[in-house]
Amino acid sequence: MISALRSNTLSREVLAFASVGGAATIVHYMAALIAAQWLPVTFANPIGFVAAVLVSYFGHVQFTFQLKGEERRHRHRLPRFLVTAVCGFVAGQTVLVTLTSFTNAPDWLALGIAVASVPVITFALSKLWVFRKVA
Repeated sequence: MISALRSNTLSREVLAFASVGGAATIVHYMAALIAAQWLPVTFANPIGFVAAVLVSYFGHVQFTFQLKGEERRHRHRLPRFLVTAVCGFVAGQTVLVTLTSFTNAPDWLALGIAVASVPVITFALSKLWVFRKVA
């Protein structure tokens, strides 16, 4: 019984994480593409990242992990989330710089691959560290 409940909770969290992450990814990608009209894509990408971090953090607090009241503890969780997000950004930026430096992939494709390469790592860190419910 408990195993089934945990499985349902995890399934709901994965779906919510994917939904919030999808929204944040769209914000990231679109903001970076717009900024890339005036900047090289490797400099535009951080602009998209900053926009997406806000969508991601508040979306995960509200929808993915459904934290209420004292569970939110933004002073505790936000710094952890920023560390997780920056690690994800560094991984994605590394993919982007590698693709743009060593392949002939168009910028839109390299950016898409870079942005999509990080969610598994960030879900694990978010679930186990950032948004872990304390008893």
